[in-house]
Amino acid sequence: MSNEVKDRRVGPDYPGWPDYAARALDELLRCNRCGFCVSVCPTYRATQKELFVARGRNFLAGKLLGSPGTGVGDQAEPVGEEDFVEPLFQCLLCGACEVVCRSSVKTNEVMVATRSHHWEKRGRPAFLRLFFDQLLANPRLLRRVVRLLGLGKRSGLSSLARGLGLLRWINARLATADELVAQVPRSFLRDRLHHLGFRRDKVGAGGARAWVLPRPHGATGPRLLYFIGCGTDLQQPQAGEAALRVLNAGGCELIVPEHLCCGLPPFSYGDLDAARSLAARNVELLSAFDAEAIVTDCGSCSAFLSRYGELLGLGAAAISAKVRDFTQVAMGLALPRLSGPVRVTYHDPCHLVRGKGVRDEPRELLRRAGCELVELAEADWCCGGAGTYNIMHPELSLAVLERKMANIAATGAPVVATSCPACIIQLSYGARRFGPKIEVMHIAQLLARGVTLAD
Repeated sequence: MSNEVKDRRVGPDYPGWPDYAARALDELLRCNRCGFCVSVCPTYRATQKELFVARGRNFLAGKLLGSPGTGVGDQAEPVGEEDFVEPLFQCLLCGACEVVCRSSVKTNEVMVATRSHHWEKRGRPAFLRLFFDQLLANPRLLRRVVRLLGLGKRSGLSSLARGLGLLRWINARLATADELVAQVPRSFLRDRLHHLGFRRDKVGAGGARAWVLPRPHGATGPRLLYFIGCGTDLQQPQAGEAALRVLNAGGCELIVPEHLCCGLPPFSYGDLDAARSLAARNVELLSAFDAEAIVTDCGSCSAFLSRYGELLGLGAAAISAKVRDFTQVAMGLALPRLSGPVRVTYHDPCHLVRGKGVRDEPRELLRRAGCELVELAEADWCCGGAGTYNIMHPELSLAVLERKMANIAATGAPVVATSCPACIIQLSYGARRFGPKIEVMHIAQLLARGVTLAD
């Protein structure tokens, strides 16, 4: 059975899918613009502009959605759509404002609703239609496209085009993306599964096939369904490979099914139809396999998969209940220590620390492995990556990243670990752009060093 989404519209009456416009209006009624959000908002700190913090963005969202009683007063000057599109789309959706908000306003949901409203009025641009409807809905096509981009990168053609200004002439985002990514892997994580000992087998309902890696001889660990995120598969396969090795060395049986993007990228941009279609198809695909948990090495994927029950209703609740981040599962495994001390600092991915509530597990894993952990100032502040944010809003992303890299430099640690492929790409770019000279890696890659020694 093909993974490709044939019809991107699951329909507005899909069971359980929230009415985001109505939810946003309810949230706006509670925002009294007290200003607590100012203290934690990375984009406000970078711009010092009122409309780039939650209370300012909620003000604009109220104007757009026509929310009564939100304090968007009659005396206020009319706000044209061109005035609020930029600040509403330049929200990182990091969720920091929601943590400190005394009224518990879910600004992220307000932003998603206003973005969705904007696309409904204006129509989605061509590049979003291509990315969300064609590429994310068809993993094989997505891999072919990335392979072609990698070929251009390795051959030097993309560097030549960037040097001549051709990429920026075609589209400024192409030049930004080429600069962000130092290299494209020659092989993706799914290409490497058979080298790791996986085999293709019919292990799902109705004869559904998946890649399977048995437990080591005599091991009694859990049976895990492993969800490979797009960023891990296409950009950070070494991180995913390390996570798979660590889990298997800890005694786990691993099953890697075919699935689609989790749906977070279109959801974040307010393309709710595309997000809904991807999520619904994933529920169907993942439900074919029996496992104790669904684990992923991507904090963003784990957070969004955990919301499937909320977004899609009871039929998806069983999937959401099983979702675990790699660090949560690794905490229950007996893993070897590293051969020598490693001084390391840790950056909290936004979706993992706030969306999934995983804060202590990564730090405890590093300590157990024998690392000297140096706490990072503002460890849970966004690095400015936020999926494709660094491509869509490069200047603001750089300003947020510069602050993060200064904090990392202050630790003096030669290694910074994190739990999200997008953060790895962004922090690696920050090290090249601002310094310091550090090694950026997924926490699984550090733990895998101990596994290698044990082998």
